[in-house]
Amino acid sequence: MGRRLNQQLDCSVYSVGWLCANTAEANISRRFLDEEYAPPTLQPRDENGYIVGRMGNHYLVIAFLLVESSGPVSLAHTVAHMTRTFYNIRFGLMVGTGGGAPSAPHPTNPLNDIRLGDVVVSQPNQAHGGVLQYDKGRWNGDGAMAALQSDRQLGFDRMMDYFQSAATKFSKSAAPEFRFPGRDLDRLYKPSHSHKGKEGTDCSACGTAALEQRLERRSNHPAVHYGLIASGNAVMRSAAHRDRLRNTWGVRCFEMEAAGLGNRFPCVIIRGIGNYSDDHKNDHWQDYATATAAAYAKDLLRVVQP
Repeated sequence: MGRRLNQQLDCSVYSVGWLCANTAEANISRRFLDEEYAPPTLQPRDENGYIVGRMGNHYLVIAFLLVESSGPVSLAHTVAHMTRTFYNIRFGLMVGTGGGAPSAPHPTNPLNDIRLGDVVVSQPNQAHGGVLQYDKGRWNGDGAMAALQSDRQLGFDRMMDYFQSAATKFSKSAAPEFRFPGRDLDRLYKPSHSHKGKEGTDCSACGTAALEQRLERRSNHPAVHYGLIASGNAVMRSAAHRDRLRNTWGVRCFEMEAAGLGNRFPCVIIRGIGNYSDDHKNDHWQDYATATAAAYAKDLLRVVQP
């Protein structure tokens, strides 16, 4: 979090909506602000929580529901209130965690594999606007995404700079949410291997015999993947169903909120991968994955003209 100022700016100043599903995601995203301002007076019956500030050249609103809830209906209400109060918002970034849809391990390039802590960004294809169940309003920033992809290929991106700056904002060591959990906790099991133990627990009882054999990466820095994100009303916990949707539609990630955005609010979905959308799902990577998604989102804003 940057400098917190008592200055209160008019609602008309803010042009970017940064959407979070809950307060935990909002608090992690908050650390990436360069400056934070006092929230303006809200419209009557606006039930959202807001954190407002500047990120680079953009004035943005981090919006989340004060009453913890999830799903498309909740997000639709969040967006409706946000765009009524902050009437000059022109596009949105939905930032948080999701479940990956990994393919078979790549034989030569481990960066092509979806790993925990990586980021998946919604990208339209011929049939969908980036999110299955929801053909999003056309976001006019595809050129910015292409420019950022080029920056990353040439090493000019700032994603990890922003990540490290937010992680160590108030101390020399990284905040707990930003600490890399470790590759020993990044376990991708073959689809036929069911979780051993209670739902949500670690995989200490699952053994290692059924793990997919993947090449080691040279760095723990997250890779960024682009493609279709599937949004549903329930958490994806079935490896078989995950793989069917991946093979049929080319799905790269699963989440639960984006389908509620409607088709009038242009938005890019940015999801840090916190699990593999199977019954081995737990929360070890959730905060770290939110932080990597937020770092990418800030880097994307760097190349978007205000």
